[in-house]
Amino acid sequence: MQRLRLYDCRASRIPGIIGKCHSDVDSIAKMVNAAQRRLLMCREAGDEGWWGTWAEIVFNVSRAAPYITLPREIARLEAINVCSRPVIIQNQFFEYLTFGNGRLPKLNRQCNQGLLMGMSRNNAVTFVEMTNPAQYLVAYATDTRDYGKRVLFQGTDADLVTITTTDVGNQVEGQFVSLAATPAQTPQTYSGITGIQKDVTNGIVRIFQHDPFTAEEILLLTMQPSEQTASYRRYYINQLPCGCCPNPQCDDDSQVQVTAIAKLEMIPVVTDTDYCLIQNLEAITEECAAIRYSEMDSPTAKQMSRERHQMAITLLNGELTHYVGTKDVAVGVYPFGSAHLRRQKIGWLI
Repeated sequence: MQRLRLYDCRASRIPGIIGKCHSDVDSIAKMVNAAQRRLLMCREAGDEGWWGTWAEIVFNVSRAAPYITLPREIARLEAINVCSRPVIIQNQFFEYLTFGNGRLPKLNRQCNQGLLMGMSRNNAVTFVEMTNPAQYLVAYATDTRDYGKRVLFQGTDADLVTITTTDVGNQVEGQFVSLAATPAQTPQTYSGITGIQKDVTNGIVRIFQHDPFTAEEILLLTMQPSEQTASYRRYYINQLPCGCCPNPQCDDDSQVQVTAIAKLEMIPVVTDTDYCLIQNLEAITEECAAIRYSEMDSPTAKQMSRERHQMAITLLNGELTHYVGTKDVAVGVYPFGSAHLRRQKIGWLI
């Protein structure tokens, strides 16, 4: 099966439907991106999503910091598997339920640490947390064509005060640094990072912390060329085991491999070689038509927009049937609720 590209959309019926020339790459890309977003966010997508919008991912998770920070290509984790064992993922409200276990992990080691499970956390700015603050922040360009482009670091100083500067007469929260052949370092140290922004670049940009006393540098984040803001989903794995062997050696430096089914995030297409997340060209075409009708000032335009959107949903459901089938779906059923068979000796099992 061929992966759908912006070029394929540009060579299809889409330009004619939206009234654009085939050579108008920018306008066609904006319409294709809008159609994909609408199809991804619509209620008909459900929990699973459309064909091509999920993938199996592998993470190496440390016991010292049992967190998974997702790259920008992933919107969320649908399910995780630790040592060949499916593990439930809870949302952020789970730890605040009345009569629940509260927030994990417990600071008091004598408290019950709870079950092995994944828990959603706030979005993070960097892949790993800054260590031994306060630290300088340094940006490295990997492409000489990016020299002169800027990176904005936002956060707090050594006294936990928000850093602000003046840029071209405007008050800005944070400090700009310009990429160059030498490392682009912030003028002052940071105790916390609240945001990182950068210009669109030709190559990736690496962000490090730089210790003011030892000059040691630790990689915090790698930003892709088209990436302009840093924000990533983070999960905490409670009660991560020492390892997957029967009797693993338990230490804080050990890592456990965690597999997950991930819901993918849409990366906007810009050039002909960029891949679409939605892989159904006919569905994207119908949704582009629905967008065009939705912007018309006509009594029948809204109805036409709904009909074209429903046709797009029908095509996406048909694609799921084509590639996944309707008889071999994965279904979890819990007919006894919490009365699992392993509890049969502690009471009546009806």
